[in-house]
Amino acid sequence: MSYKCWRILIAEEQFALQNRICRSLALLGYRTSTSVHSFRELLGVTQYSHEPFELFDLMLINGELMVAAGIDPVRFFQCVTQIRHAVIYDERRGQVRPETLYTRQCRQLALIRSPDQQTLGSLLEQLDV
Repeated sequence: MSYKCWRILIAEEQFALQNRICRSLALLGYRTSTSVHSFRELLGVTQYSHEPFELFDLMLINGELMVAAGIDPVRFFQCVTQIRHAVIYDERRGQVRPETLYTRQCRQLALIRSPDQQTLGSLLEQLDV
């Protein structure tokens, strides 16, 4: 399945950065995504949704949202089965190259420094294999 058909969830509280990520995805050929602005909204979409079996192929989340909520990213990802792949972006903790934090049975959690078009493009290609 091509990542251009993926259902993508973006968790970012800053509208400007959220729009930048959406533009990067659009330039990569992806046209629609679901956005949330807080960790509480993220839980609402993934855990308490009206559609309990709503699945997302990819979640892009600002690492600061998880830190502020006191959430362990690996444990959260393991528990939320509605998300197939997740990418945490964090300017302070992320590396230049994507770092895999968890992988199991066609699911992967990665950490990147910036959700720019180049980084997302190469990472999406890698996850699509």
